[in-house]
Amino acid sequence: MTRTVATSRDLKRSNRSHLLNLLYFNEPTTRLDLSQMSGLSPATVTKIVSELISENIVIETGVEDSQGGRPRTTLQIDPYYGYFFGVDVGETHIYVELFDIKLNSIGDIKYALTSSEIMPQDIVRMIVDGVRSLQHGSNIPDDKVLGVGIGVPGVVDRAGGVSIFAPNWGWRNVSLLDLVQTQLHLPILLDNGAQAMALAEMWFGAGKGINNLVVLLVGTGIGSGVITDGKLYRGVSNSAGEWGHTCIAMNGRPCRCGSRGCIEAYAGAPAIIEQIRERAPVSSLLNHGSQIEILRALGAAARKGDPLAVGMMDEIGATLGTGIGNLINLFNPQLIVLGGWAGTLLGADLLSRIQAIVGQVALDQPLANTSIRVSALGWDAVSLGAATLALQAFLIGEDITMRKKVRHP
Repeated sequence: MTRTVATSRDLKRSNRSHLLNLLYFNEPTTRLDLSQMSGLSPATVTKIVSELISENIVIETGVEDSQGGRPRTTLQIDPYYGYFFGVDVGETHIYVELFDIKLNSIGDIKYALTSSEIMPQDIVRMIVDGVRSLQHGSNIPDDKVLGVGIGVPGVVDRAGGVSIFAPNWGWRNVSLLDLVQTQLHLPILLDNGAQAMALAEMWFGAGKGINNLVVLLVGTGIGSGVITDGKLYRGVSNSAGEWGHTCIAMNGRPCRCGSRGCIEAYAGAPAIIEQIRERAPVSSLLNHGSQIEILRALGAAARKGDPLAVGMMDEIGATLGTGIGNLINLFNPQLIVLGGWAGTLLGADLLSRIQAIVGQVALDQPLANTSIRVSALGWDAVSLGAATLALQAFLIGEDITMRKKVRHP
């Protein structure tokens, strides 16, 4: 008897999630359209839709002319049902963004991280301040916040909300989710930022409609998110996608992770700047202060033919191209998306350089079926991705407010 009830509940939840997803991505639509798209009976669709309407998630918006039959009522998600927050915890900034239920941006706040010694409580304070400021500024009560997604660098225990390893700050086993929830009593999800960005690219960006892709986050650090058959590939401990720590040169340049020869040690923003300094200590490129401005100046100088800049861009392209060629051989994706703030900033200038090297490294057969594009989501792709994680939880009916958290001493 217990097994039958559980199975019935699972089926009902699955049908509801399926219909909510179809409605979300195909609105406005009708009950008949939902039945045809889902394969569920009209009676089942009508019952689930009635429940969604009674919960104020779905609204009837008008009437659609039919071809000879009765006019059909159109449906959509109530645009005022709730809101999402997306938080990008980067190595040089904290970016908090507020979205409506369709993930249209409503407002954002950015905090600069100027110290290399970042403590967890500093991050927590900025996240809480950012969320509360945007929430109060838009008069959004707590019960209208459907989820707060937080994307962080490094390896994350998603179930427990623990930052397992963030080499940039020397963090190990930091229970970041618990620290945030003690001050911010909202439904919160914590995950790796590159994986969050990959989900956003598949749902809303360059990878829309593609089920096998790899999204690269190139910035201060380097990571990736791998999508296979429309789902994030996480690995056994959610550390899949640490592409920046793929070794491309045995006994090569030291990396912050403690190893040598990693992609990040050559193509991460600090590594690029350090290589410029090694080759030309008094280069004017180094006078621009921030990582973003130095890389912006690097791209501009390369376009003008400056030998140092051209040489650096060639080497960055070769590093990324080698790593991407290996990804193509390993995962056979349909699409590679170059993203992250540095990837987006330099992507147009790097693309031809990358493709030339990829053509030498990747096998002909998988390469023939793979394209490489620059992210369509821009610099805020991680915050959008973090909000997408919360949206996904909403659409599948995951009660993230009641998630069992793993406590760590």
